[in-house]
Amino acid sequence: MADKVDKKLAACLSLPTTVQKKQQQHKAPLLPAVQLTSLWALLTAAILAVSYAVGFALVQGHIHTPSWMSPRAGSFTDAAAAEVSAIIFHGVVWCTAAQAAAAALALLLPGRRCRLSRRALACVALAAAATSHLMLARVVALYFTADPGCVTFWIVGALDVSYLAAWDLYCFLALLGRGAYANDLS
Repeated sequence: MADKVDKKLAACLSLPTTVQKKQQQHKAPLLPAVQLTSLWALLTAAILAVSYAVGFALVQGHIHTPSWMSPRAGSFTDAAAAEVSAIIFHGVVWCTAAQAAAAALALLLPGRRCRLSRRALACVALAAAATSHLMLARVVALYFTADPGCVTFWIVGALDVSYLAAWDLYCFLALLGRGAYANDLS
């Protein structure tokens, strides 16, 4: 008798209930393009946040950077210095916060019904990231005009801007449905 009860109990426990089926339906995997784009936006936001924190610590600690790392003192005009300050301390910071928030929401939003919302949030994160990267490209261009003899900025700035633009474009194409990460778009 106990053997029959154990078999029936085991059979009941092994069958998924309707609650378990609904929970499994709500745990839909992220689309690879959305996941790639959101992770890219979070990565660049984190890198910018850390670099601003380190830069702020260097300024507050009165640590002078070597001459090969920064343009010569006085090479900026007042207008260029004001533009760099506005871009760095206002534009990039606010765009970085928006891209991190949108990317985190796109990664954390649950449910199968949220696919369109995830994709829209990934697009917002990518737009904010691209805007932030464009502003950084403008800062690099201002450094180029301020001190054309600083070879380090020519090399590092050009590589940085090219790398950011290439990844932004790759994520954009993945969200459009083209590329290696767009294989199961629905």
